[in-house]
Amino acid sequence: MATSSSSIPSNAPHPMPPASADLATTWAFLEEGVDHIMTKLQTGVSYSKYMGLYTVAYNYCTSSRMHGSPDNTVGTGNRTGANLMGSDLYNNLIRYFVTHLKSLKEQSDVVQDEALLRYYATEWDRYTTGANYINRLFTYLNRHWVKRERDEGRKGVYPVYTLALVQWKSNFFLHVQSKNGKLAGAILRLIERQRNGESIDQGLVKKVVDSFVSLGLDEGDINKASLDVYKEHLETPFLEATEKYYQQESEAFLAESSVSDYLKKAEERLREEEDRVDRYLNTETRKQLVSKCEHVLIRQHSELMWESFQNLLDFDKDEDLQRMYALLSRIPEGLEPLRKKFEEHVKKAGLTAVSKLVGEGSEGADGLDPKAYVDALLEVHRKNSETVTRSFRGEAGFVASLDKACREFVNRNAATGPSTTKSPELLAKHADMLLRKNNKMAEEEDLEGALNRVMILFKYVEDKDVFQTFYTTKLSKRLIHGVSASDESEASMISKLKEACGFEYT
Repeated sequence: MATSSSSIPSNAPHPMPPASADLATTWAFLEEGVDHIMTKLQTGVSYSKYMGLYTVAYNYCTSSRMHGSPDNTVGTGNRTGANLMGSDLYNNLIRYFVTHLKSLKEQSDVVQDEALLRYYATEWDRYTTGANYINRLFTYLNRHWVKRERDEGRKGVYPVYTLALVQWKSNFFLHVQSKNGKLAGAILRLIERQRNGESIDQGLVKKVVDSFVSLGLDEGDINKASLDVYKEHLETPFLEATEKYYQQESEAFLAESSVSDYLKKAEERLREEEDRVDRYLNTETRKQLVSKCEHVLIRQHSELMWESFQNLLDFDKDEDLQRMYALLSRIPEGLEPLRKKFEEHVKKAGLTAVSKLVGEGSEGADGLDPKAYVDALLEVHRKNSETVTRSFRGEAGFVASLDKACREFVNRNAATGPSTTKSPELLAKHADMLLRKNNKMAEEEDLEGALNRVMILFKYVEDKDVFQTFYTTKLSKRLIHGVSASDESEASMISKLKEACGFEYT
């Protein structure tokens, strides 16, 4: 065999060995093909060449059943025949990967940042594509020897493609990362540049990030995805860098900008970070990333937002209120201070409206026009109800704050004084005027709508029995004197009261 080999020029391809060939001859042929696939695949591999490699690997793995000899068992205990042959090929593959990756390590030492990422991504593509082909070349090895080894509990043995990834991680990835997290650092610096407004190659980042995910390995189940490498080497430093970046940015931004501008900025940044996950990070990072950003961008500045809320209400800054609500709703208890402030704001608005009305009248509270009184209360309710719907998305807590405030100013204000009967009396008088024939308002606009507005305030009246007393008296007089606007309107109002209070009410 040695004589035959010496007659072949050193650069000539090895001839396809026979099925009975020894390891050295077999591996020389296989290694040449493996190296071509791993380093020169772009030049192509003929079908006959590929099938030749497959056949030689298959023949070697199965030949021991026909040609096994006692010599084959040296150093393998009771592992003989095909067991030994499989081990020979497997160990030679490991040695090949280690040697191949050594040259990549040396080249990676002289590049950094984006150049390193491009080098890494290019080599990763070449390596994994080649490893996929080689994995298929050694299908028989995977199905029989590797499977049997793993079934017997030898967890350090993997199918060839997984073996290639394990070797990449051990002999290349960890080498690059060991230099102060050089690879992850290059990714983080690109991300920071993007946060600063620069355009970056997101496809490049995604390719490198995806390799971190691919390198994860669950020793218990190698077919199960594992994010251990991704989390340790990228996600953890990424989250730390994110927190530091936004702490600095938010403090600097607030030092020279208004809270309104900050709300826009925070909203924009949160949207960007969620988009970042979609573009090139693993989806498992989303929850932690959003949580981290919410803490830094919202929680740490929530006091400032709460303090500026009143100013936004006073000047009807709807868009800013919407943003503040959306941001603070993302953190626990973020909205409660707003609900309390909103309640006080509505209550104050109601009391002020009535005080102004009383102050304008020459007879004070005693000569108050029921319609003017009801309209003033309704206007406060309408305006703030719209704010709840538009700015706070109709959230139940703000609805409750609105109701509580309205209940307070409807029953206790400058017109009522200490009396609990004044408000229901004025409301009943207003309803009476609406339901009379000579009511100009009923002619000019929708009477049904006006009655519905009466019911809005009726809901807040605490002493509904007082309203009933006044209303019943007025109703009797309208009916006796025949001055009702219409039977339909009377029936409609009674129906509304029954619906609000139960059938026994009227």
